[in-house]
Amino acid sequence: MTEFIKKLDELYSYQIFEDGILLHTPIMYIGGDHTISFYIKRCIGENGFIITDRGRTLDYLRENLNPNKYLEKIEKICKYFGIKLIEGEFVGKLASLESRQTMRNLYK
Repeated sequence: MTEFIKKLDELYSYQIFEDGILLHTPIMYIGGDHTISFYIKRCIGENGFIITDRGRTLDYLRENLNPNKYLEKIEKICKYFGIKLIEGEFVGKLASLESRQTMRNLYK
């Protein structure tokens, strides 16, 4: 986890919590007043990490349009990037640090 945090420090700002890291990107929501952020925590019982937007993307979409109208497109995007919409949160998996794929996955 220390190596992961070191690499993130070069690219993003973050806050460390007991069970994970809240990663702030420099990307702003269009017309929003805050940056896009992700919560990353270790997978329990397996290698790798879980990454989630903690529901902020869907909240943003609800504030600006009716996401139900675009549900088919949202599902296609999720499938393309290998993420799931679970209880209003976009959730994905990142590879373990040992695989050297974690940082590459973050850029996706």
